[in-house]
Amino acid sequence: MQESLAYESGLAMEHCALYRVLHYPAQGFALAGGLVMLLLINMSLVSIIGRKLLSAPIPGDIELMEIGAAIAIAAFLPLCELRGTHIKVDAFTMRLSSGLVRALDALAHLLCLLVALLLAWRTGLQMLDNMEYGDVSTLLSIPLWIPLMCMVPSLLLMALCALARIVDIYHRAGGRP
Repeated sequence: MQESLAYESGLAMEHCALYRVLHYPAQGFALAGGLVMLLLINMSLVSIIGRKLLSAPIPGDIELMEIGAAIAIAAFLPLCELRGTHIKVDAFTMRLSSGLVRALDALAHLLCLLVALLLAWRTGLQMLDNMEYGDVSTLLSIPLWIPLMCMVPSLLLMALCALARIVDIYHRAGGRP
């Protein structure tokens, strides 16, 4: 836990070009996800106050919370991957050589890349399936393909960010794996 809690852009010239290109889109997605979360918090607050004081909650507030949270969480993932701020247990790698740690990090980012592509593919297929069959949410009848459509670009950007991390590790190692 030596990381600073201060907000830093994480963009430095020693990063590879792909990293620098993806930095601002990933940051934009995270900011959009944060905006969605703020809207959800405000909606929840209004619904709770309406429920307690006026016996009139926002209809479908839980449904909106579930849909919005899924979209927001997906939007946060690319920046987390690009900055390498996922949960990392380094107790096992503290005594390993730096080259082996880099190789393990590259493997972890490769797995993240593959999982992000798998999730994007399956989410895209689910979106098409929901469009074809007209699946809607239970209370508000929101077409379910809409939130899925919002999640696919985030997952694809996460895959690109994982690729950027792999390239960055390779370049920081001086072109050696």
